Parts: sequence; C-alpha cells; structure tokens
Amino acid sequence: MEKLKRRIVIIGGGLRGLTAAYEIDKAIRKQNLPFEYVVLEDRSAVGGMIHTIEMDGYAFDVGASAFDSRRADISGFFRELGLESEIQFSKGGKLVLFDGNAVIDDVMSTYHGIPLFPNGIWQANGLTFDAKLRAFMNSLFLSKNLHENPEYSTDNFLEFRLGREVVDYMAEPYYPDSVYGSMELMPVKLFDDNLVTIFGRAHIGKNKKEQLLRFADGSGQEYTFKGGLTTLIKSLAQHSEGHLYVNQKVKSLSSVAEDLLLIELNGRESMRAGSVLVTTNPQESLSFLEGLTSEVAIPKAESTSVGTVFFKINKTAVKNPPEGQGFVIPRKSSYHTTKVVVLNNKWPLLEQAEHYYILVEFGRRLEETLIELADALVMEIIKNEVKEILTLAEEPLQVIFYRWEKAVPHFSLQQRQEMLDDDYPVDREYAKRGVFVGGNGMMGYGMENAIIEGKRLAYEAIRYMKEMEKNNSPN
Repeated sequence: MEKLKRRIVIIGGGLRGLTAAYEIDKAIRKQNLPFEYVVLEDRSAVGGMIHTIEMDGYAFDVGASAFDSRRADISGFFRELGLESEIQFSKGGKLVLFDGNAVIDDVMSTYHGIPLFPNGIWQANGLTFDAKLRAFMNSLFLSKNLHENPEYSTDNFLEFRLGREVVDYMAEPYYPDSVYGSMELMPVKLFDDNLVTIFGRAHIGKNKKEQLLRFADGSGQEYTFKGGLTTLIKSLAQHSEGHLYVNQKVKSLSSVAEDLLLIELNGRESMRAGSVLVTTNPQESLSFLEGLTSEVAIPKAESTSVGTVFFKINKTAVKNPPEGQGFVIPRKSSYHTTKVVVLNNKWPLLEQAEHYYILVEFGRRLEETLIELADALVMEIIKNEVKEILTLAEEPLQVIFYRWEKAVPHFSLQQRQEMLDDDYPVDREYAKRGVFVGGNGMMGYGMENAIIEGKRLAYEAIRYMKEMEKNNSPN
C-alpha cells in the first residue's frame, strides 16, 4: 500500500479533532499499525471554543466552561490522560432564575430548573396556578411516549409533559444553545436523554426518588480543571506533538483514486491521504465537502453566534449578589444576557479571591439582533445589564469581550430525522470514500459529545484503513 494512502488527515483541531488524533495515535502504537496522521487547524491555535485566560493568579474559562457529570461518563478518559487529580467540582448550590423583575429561587429539587418530582411543581414560585395544575396533571396521567418519535422536538416533549409555561419560564433558560442545541429543533433523546429517564413515564413511583435525586441541580454536578479546560487541550496536543499543523485552511476535498483523497490547502498547497476525518462545524466543512460527491447532499445548517463577557469587579460594589452560582434569564425578558455566573461562588479555588470574577453569556437562536452589532456596543449593552442585575455601585475594574461567530449550527427536525437513520446516505456514501464527517451539532453538542464523537470517528477511520490495507496486501 502506498505511503500516501496510509495517511489519515484530521480536519479541525478542536476537542473532537484532538480526541480523534489521540485515539488514532494510541491505536497506531498499540497495534503497530503502518499508518500516520496529521491534524489540520484553520486558526493559529488548537482548542476550538475552549479558551482559558489567566488573571491574578487564577485560570478562567471564557468559552466552553465545564463538563456536566450528569451527561455521558467520560471520567475514564481523564484517568487515562493522567488528569484526574487536576479536576475540581463546582460548589455553591445552583443557578437561580431572574425574570427581569425579581429573583425566583425555588427550593424544590430540580433538573435544569425543572421540578424533578410532580409535587415540586406547587413550589415553583414563578408559575401561575393554572400552569402548576396543568403541569401536575400532565406529569401524573399522560403517558404518550413522544421521546420515541424523532418527529417530536424536546420542546414538544416537555410541553406535553409539563405545559408551555414551564418550558418557557423554567426549562429553556437552563439549556444554553452552545451546550445542548435548540429545544425546538432537537429530538429529546439527542438533546438530553436524561429528560426521558426523568419525565418519560406517566408516574415515576416512590421507589424511583433516590435514583432520580442524583440528577438534581446543585453543588458538584459540574467540573473543570484547576488550570482551566486548556489543561485538557494541552494534554491532548502533547500526545500529538509533531502531527499538528495550524493556519491550514482546507479549501477543497476530492477523490483522485478509488482509495486516495486530495486535500487542497490555503489555495496553494495540497496533501494526499487514505482517509479524512472532518471535525469542524458543519457550516465550515460544507464549503469543502460539497464537491466530493454529487450522489448525496450534505445537510445545510443555520447557525447562531454566541459570546461571553468577563468582568472583574470589587466585591463591595455588588449590592445584589446571588445566593447560588448566578442567574439565568428567560427568553421572554427585556435583557439580552442569557446567564450570569459568579465564578467565586462556583469554583472552590476562587472562594477566597479578593475580587468577584463574573462570566456573562449571550446569544441564542432567534435572537440575532444583538450579536450582529459591533463588539464595543454589545459590550456596553451587556455591562449595563450586569450593573442592573447585580446592582453595582461602581464601574467594573475590567471588562473583556469574546465572540464566536456562527458557533452553534442548527438542523431542522426533518434533517435530524434523516441524520438519525442507521443507514443515513451521507454517512454511507462518504464512508465508502474514507471520509468520516462529524463536528459540533452533527450528532449532538457540548464537550462530552465532542470526546465521544472524536473516539467514534477515530475508530471508524482505523477500521477503514485496516480494510484498505488488507485489500491492498499482496498476500
């Protein structure tokens, strides 16, 4: 088999791509495989939406911010990387709801703001009596399994279970687009399978109470690394040292032979490979994947831009600090801010810090007006909202703005239904050519999904390359 045909190219140096590179590197070493690999990253540094800054001796994640222990268990991956001792878990209770007029700090057990048990609905201070009654009755007596049909969205599922007001006011604010996608466009099993476990049956039964309490919002449910999430990125990049190439924008991808692919880079250079893994966002990969085959159409995504603003503030200036980790703000509000997290209240390492460090998130689907404005104007709008929400007595000491353009791709429910098919034509036709397509939003969102998908793509590429090696062997 020719050397070029033994090369695996990974397009994208975010968490998916680096995880895939790590798994491929491990397979090559452990199985003594005759393959090589490279990672091509468009930007000047790897990491994607993971971005850690240092200030006053502390590390702060201003992009992707934490893992959730209630999602897929990936602790074994961190142990394998030797990072288990670097993990820190959240503290400080849970996020509370700020509806623009008042703070709603409900005392019942919740999962992403939704009452875990039917009786908890009556303690939801922000709901009308009619909404409480509807949610209680629905949770007890309705048994239709909407979660089994991908034509129904998470929004449909929760509305059927709990009513419209609960969805808009209690659930939606706690599910950021950048981590979960859109409730209106995602089947519930793909959006958050825990919702099926908790709300998928008519009545959970008393014997389920202790089991479900492990899902409850509160301290210890999120975790990151003491040195920020770049700790993970640096560890993965170190394992792939010598294989990473930055500032390498892929212009096109084409087949030059039955088992040989051509990657055009930066409009001038080119590279050949036997297999290609695509881990970039769909809106980025569409530009170079469309020309590979005319037999199937790559699904086109609509994208949402998101941003964060980091604040350093004198503690004495905050007159309305949250009791928990911070605030979430519902869509039906006059604020553009979607979440305010007081990092000192969330991470143990910051508990004794001299100043407050606050991270504000903004940008979600159907709210593109703000994100299209100039950075300075957006920063001023968010700063004024934070001053009002926290009742600041003086100006912040420091404000830093971050924006991620078109960071969150969204597909329609019909597209999702097709993509979830075991014999999805796009996957099948591209896999025939040794191209395996992933990326944020393709089969889920969030960092847990990125690691799982990176592993899957690596496995598929290695399996394909082994088959090609076998077919080309003279024996």
